[in-house]
Amino acid sequence: MNKGFFYRSFELDRATLNKDKRSVDVSFSSELAVKRWFGREILLHGEDNVDLVRLQSMGAVLLNHNPDKIAGRVTNVRIENRRGIATIIFDDDEDGNKAMRKVESGSLRGISTGYLIEKYREVQNGEEWEGIQGPAYVATRWAPYEITLTPIPADHTVGVGRDATRSLDGIEIERSKGKEQEDMTPEEVRQIMKEEREATVTAVVEMVRAQLAEDNKPKMRVTPEEFGELLSRATAISPAAVVEFSKMVAEGNDTRSIEKKLLDLATGKTDARDAGGTSELPNKPGSPAGSVSMKDIEDDVLVRSLTSPSVVM
Repeated sequence: MNKGFFYRSFELDRATLNKDKRSVDVSFSSELAVKRWFGREILLHGEDNVDLVRLQSMGAVLLNHNPDKIAGRVTNVRIENRRGIATIIFDDDEDGNKAMRKVESGSLRGISTGYLIEKYREVQNGEEWEGIQGPAYVATRWAPYEITLTPIPADHTVGVGRDATRSLDGIEIERSKGKEQEDMTPEEVRQIMKEEREATVTAVVEMVRAQLAEDNKPKMRVTPEEFGELLSRATAISPAAVVEFSKMVAEGNDTRSIEKKLLDLATGKTDARDAGGTSELPNKPGSPAGSVSMKDIEDDVLVRSLTSPSVVM
């Protein structure tokens, strides 16, 4: 996991689509506060705050964060009215044509931006800095790295991302001199992380369902019962495990491969089975306690159950 790497989502305005030029304008960042596990995050958009070099020189447009699915390139990257704006040019190939058709139809209507934080200015509780009321972490140096098209834009008011950053290591943090830092209590941190985990699981479940329905690809090799049990395991490991699980399901991996990947993520070992280790993850598929029948479960019931996992934080 890259330290200091985050994601934000925005809704794509397909009214800006130009079919003749094969282009669409997108907004990939703003100064809207987003809730992270450590507090509110605000991205400043001044000339000295945003490094656009990487996105301008190497920017590629991905489909669902898949580096093997490049839909086009990023051009005309700029800052306007305290927002990051760019123009996407769709490639004239299978992936590019498919993406442009889906944007036109409204099937692809979300933009997800990955960005790297280099420096925060911590505005503490009761403090005001540059017109911003604390508590807040204000990114004074940051760089957008990636733009991807997604079927459903995540809730941009919460910190939902593929790899939810759990550490501020490697990020320079500036604080007011002589002012004592007011740390959150362990209970407050635990609650924020719980809310972020629940939001991540909900977004991933909806993303998987939308992608399977949209593509209608008969390559899913996991039964509904196995899907429910494996997703419960992934949820108990981490939000990153949930996202990795959903990607493997969509790519057509079988149950055995997904189990092995989840075990690796849970133990931190390259291959715990080959090393003679044993999995401590309960309820393998097929066992009475692990079998989850999803045939008669409504979507809202499933989402509620997934967003309330029994996990010891």
